[in-house]
Amino acid sequence: MALTAEQLSRQPVIVGTGEVSAPDDAWPDLRSPLDLMAEAAGAADADAGGGVLTAVDAVSVIRVFSWDHGNAPRLLCGRLGIEAAGLVYMPTGGNTPQTALNDAARRLVSGEVECVLVAGAEALAAKRAAKKAGHMVAWETDQEHPLPPDTQPDPCHASEMIHRMMLPILVYPLFEPALRAAAGHDLEAHTRSLGRLMAPFTEVASKNPHAWFPTARSADELVTPTSENRMISTPYTKYLNSVLEVNQGAALILTTAGRARELGIPEEQWVWFWGGADCNDIWYVTERTSYDSSPGMEACYTAALEASGVGVDDISAFDLYSCFPSAVQLGMRALGLPENETRPLTVTGGLPYFGGPGNNYVSHSVAEMAQHLRETDDGIGFVSGNGWFVTKHSAGVYGARPPKVPFRPVEHAVLQGRVDALDHPRIEPQPEGTGVLDAYSVSYSKAGEPEAALAIVKLAAGRRAVAMSNEADVMRRLTVEECYGMQVDVRAGGNGANVFDF
Repeated sequence: MALTAEQLSRQPVIVGTGEVSAPDDAWPDLRSPLDLMAEAAGAADADAGGGVLTAVDAVSVIRVFSWDHGNAPRLLCGRLGIEAAGLVYMPTGGNTPQTALNDAARRLVSGEVECVLVAGAEALAAKRAAKKAGHMVAWETDQEHPLPPDTQPDPCHASEMIHRMMLPILVYPLFEPALRAAAGHDLEAHTRSLGRLMAPFTEVASKNPHAWFPTARSADELVTPTSENRMISTPYTKYLNSVLEVNQGAALILTTAGRARELGIPEEQWVWFWGGADCNDIWYVTERTSYDSSPGMEACYTAALEASGVGVDDISAFDLYSCFPSAVQLGMRALGLPENETRPLTVTGGLPYFGGPGNNYVSHSVAEMAQHLRETDDGIGFVSGNGWFVTKHSAGVYGARPPKVPFRPVEHAVLQGRVDALDHPRIEPQPEGTGVLDAYSVSYSKAGEPEAALAIVKLAAGRRAVAMSNEADVMRRLTVEECYGMQVDVRAGGNGANVFDF
């Protein structure tokens, strides 16, 4: 049944998108994150036909970590001449751009606000360029008007912190042994599958003018260690890791269809926001139910699709969060996509190739998806966001045409309650005895030598422990043998760290 005219007028639509990529910035002409997001917001305004920023009454800024701008939303409004009553500075997390959009859509539909700007940017490459030139940047800041701090729980348990599990390059590879077993691959076949998975991402990036690394690479090139593509942490080479050192910004303008019509924005510019959802997984990685699936991801994605009145088979293009291959694989498993899925899994090129601008990548995902849907004129797009370590999830469904059901905000508390109620292991900080390898990886030095093995060991009585090893034989076995599910000895070591051995 088609929506009524009144229902259609209340539907949220994206009317303007803007992106900025500044690879050529050099001292002293280095653009700050604020510069980049203001430029992206101007581009979004122009995309919407111009003059739309004056209608904005709420602004959400994605948290910046390459520079402390202080009250970044207030500074951005000052740059753009916006007098918005509602200013939000999002918490840390790669999920937060989509979360901001989900919240904006809810407020638009309820009538709390009429036009929302979501913007973010990072300029870590610029900071490094300044340092290389012997200078320190001194970008604008507003510390006089403080906003509420980021009050999220710590992303890691104390035992995980001791074992360096605050580093994404060490954590995301831990999921691969379980994913490998679930796919029925041996070591070599799984490595080849990672290349096949990510090579199409490089193809998309090679055609994207905003991509930081617009180079198409073959599957073999991605997974073969070389002097230019050294091993970082098994089974990931450098080319399979996301890249934070970028200068990129993106902005999105949302309003309702009725308000867009009042503002004179042509309907061909509208991209309809069909539905979205947010949900966290079990918070600590060591306490997850398993490492070949994500209940939080599954709950989030299912809820977003159901709220939009569509199924996964209706989606024509995806942009799955792709900081590392494990995130993509878990996303595919959550959606029930096969290993040989032919529909596009990215419209940007993905974080390792498009670029990973801190918390703000998904703003680019949605901007690119909007452009993609405008071009197809009859597609439905699915965008996912991921924060911390496959911990926080957000999803959005977008259409080139109006949805068949009214926008319905998903009850986050209900969704979250189902995940939180799951029976799951607990962390044992000081283990003693035997267990089985549930997750593991070996990290490498810049010289290309194995440096340390990190593992999560399943113990008796529903407990798990984190442990490490620097023993050459242990690291060798983990890289040349299938060790998933093998028994190991684990015990408390020095400095609070646990150690394991075969």
